[in-house]
Amino acid sequence: MGNPESTTRCISHSRAILTLRWIYLLSVLLLTMVACGIENPLATPTASPAPPSPTSEPMPTTTPLPGSVAGFQPFLVEASALKTDQRQEKVNRFMAQLNQAPLTEGDTAIFLWQGAADSVHLLGDMNGWNAGSPLPLTRLQGSDLWYLQTHFETEARLDYQFEINGNNYQLDPLNPNTLMSETGPNSVLTMPGYLTPPELLAKEVPAPAGKLNSHTLESRFLEQTRTFVIYEPTGQIVGQKLPSLYLNNGGDYLDLIDTAALLDALITGRHIPPMVVVFLPPVLALEEYSQNDDYVRFLADELVPFVQDNYGTDADPEATGVMGSGLGGLAALYAAQTRPNVFGLAAGQSVAHSSITESILERRGGAQSDLSISDLPARIYLVVGTYETAVNIQGEQQNLLEENRRLVNKLKASGQEIQYEEFPEGHSWGLWRGTFGRALNYLYNRGP
Repeated sequence: MGNPESTTRCISHSRAILTLRWIYLLSVLLLTMVACGIENPLATPTASPAPPSPTSEPMPTTTPLPGSVAGFQPFLVEASALKTDQRQEKVNRFMAQLNQAPLTEGDTAIFLWQGAADSVHLLGDMNGWNAGSPLPLTRLQGSDLWYLQTHFETEARLDYQFEINGNNYQLDPLNPNTLMSETGPNSVLTMPGYLTPPELLAKEVPAPAGKLNSHTLESRFLEQTRTFVIYEPTGQIVGQKLPSLYLNNGGDYLDLIDTAALLDALITGRHIPPMVVVFLPPVLALEEYSQNDDYVRFLADELVPFVQDNYGTDADPEATGVMGSGLGGLAALYAAQTRPNVFGLAAGQSVAHSSITESILERRGGAQSDLSISDLPARIYLVVGTYETAVNIQGEQQNLLEENRRLVNKLKASGQEIQYEEFPEGHSWGLWRGTFGRALNYLYNRGP
């Protein structure tokens, strides 16, 4: 018989081994369940949190900032509820919290003006700069605060001024954003959805500056000496024939919106190819820009050859463009329509026209002009603001929005390749500055 004590030890050892195996298997099982996101069946159950009582207090809402559209109406209600002699202090506290005005949110804009006055009105692109029907601001009684709440497209960009007491025009002292015009600076409203063109955004590293060269040329066709400035891009490759652009209203393009800096940014950003740009100011704008065949001859037969000889520009019509704003845009279209063998590209910004434009297409038949007329221009770009419905052009009120739409339809019917755009803006150098790059991108890159 075996030793009973030895047998007992063997049985105990076997039980210990079995217990360890069960502990190991159970541990593996628990780890697997945790990895699979299964609750631990051995864990002590906890009570689920009770659902909120229907009578629980609502979550506190965010109080709108005083200097915002949402905060202005409560301020106005609170101020109006005060005694008249207590309102000015409330106004002063409110105005001290403003960063700037107008207040904008969505499609709402609130214009504010503070000061002693008998009347305050808003005048600008929003009413066609019509001094006969400015938009009135309302004064909060018992204070010097004037306000106007109105609505525009969320992408709108509009120039404006305040008319004080019917004869004193002022910039908005609460708005640091201004833009030059032919008559001086205007305040600028930009709604929340307005997208600033990338070339207008401030950059840490400025684009390399091109060179500006002044020239004069004796014109046989115009019987006068013409002065102009030529932009030459930096880093030009020797022997490379660059495209060229001829700008009517050249002095304004150069001085009012610094088009040379725009060209620097557009070329550096590869939005357009390097090009030579001729800034040509008018001598008698109305005469030169109104179907003037001698002016077209000066451009095509004197100025273009001068630039090609001195700057080695590409003579291909599809590398040669003419452009302008207002009447200068009309003259650009006329030059390209009558001499597409020279100007294959044309752009008009807020083209001003009436009966003049009707004959642009008629002259293509050659019956009324001895200028050479061949094929259509390669490409045309046109842009207009939707607020350009009553623009004063040489003393004549013109609805440029409808006129441009009508012109575009006629050009398209003739088979012309064209890109046409409308933006919620007015007859402003802000619109023309903002779309300058879009026009050149379409014309010289063969597509938007």
